[in-house]
Amino acid sequence: MKTALFTVFISILVLSSCSKHKPAPVSDAYGNNKRAQSHIRHSSQKKYNKKFVTVKKGDTLYSIGFRNEIDYKTLAAINNIKSPYRIFPGQRIKLSGKVAQTSSQKKPQTTNNKKPLSTTPNVAQQTTKTPVKQPIEQPIKQPISNPPNNKPNNTTSTTTKPVVYQEPPLPTSNSQWIWPIKGKVIKTFLASDVSRKGIDIAAALNQSVLASNSGTVVYSGDGLRGYGELIIIKHENNLLSAYAHNSKRLVKEGETVKQGQVIAKSGTNPSGTALLHFEIRKNGQPVNPLGYLPK
Repeated sequence: MKTALFTVFISILVLSSCSKHKPAPVSDAYGNNKRAQSHIRHSSQKKYNKKFVTVKKGDTLYSIGFRNEIDYKTLAAINNIKSPYRIFPGQRIKLSGKVAQTSSQKKPQTTNNKKPLSTTPNVAQQTTKTPVKQPIEQPIKQPISNPPNNKPNNTTSTTTKPVVYQEPPLPTSNSQWIWPIKGKVIKTFLASDVSRKGIDIAAALNQSVLASNSGTVVYSGDGLRGYGELIIIKHENNLLSAYAHNSKRLVKEGETVKQGQVIAKSGTNPSGTALLHFEIRKNGQPVNPLGYLPK
């Protein structure tokens, strides 16, 4: 009787221990693998998107370069796009890569073709050993050739005169910048902060926005996220100026504007604050506008 009770007691213990044992979290491990795979896919897609950009309606090469902080000339060279840098919706623009130099590859081929010519002068040197004394008489006539050499110098001095006339207009367009709007700076530039690529100037709604410097409008639209109604003007010395959060744009792409010309009416940022966001780019990179604007 005791043995029977003992066996029953042991069987109860075995059954209770089996019921308390939990199975391995197979579903959790599988779920973690799924998350890891999805994370890898998203990261690979992000890297791919950084290499190429698909042109949308309203995009220009300048706006794409502005958005990605790349000089428009660099984008044009990478994608073999020539002036006036026209792009079309659906076109894929590479953001990085090497520039193919076809012209430089052809030049060394022409130099290689001239190698056999170097063998013929060796034969000529053997035949012209005796007439080596003849070149001595030729330098005597050099003073006669000097007067004609002076004449082209006079002509070159005359040709440089129009170049002098072309240079003065350049500094006038690069004169001191002016403030694009009257108001107090409420947010300054900070290179280490992505959200502070320019300055914010407090303004009244529909206040006149002026071109800070003379140039050509290369973008006028609302296709850049976070900038609202945006105008970008190209200046000399590879400089760009940007005027964001306008209520109304008054200039179109390709239009030439003068310093102080009214180009837009000020609006509000996404939070509803009336202001003008102003940026200056040098070689595609943001720079501090306060270094250009008068104090």
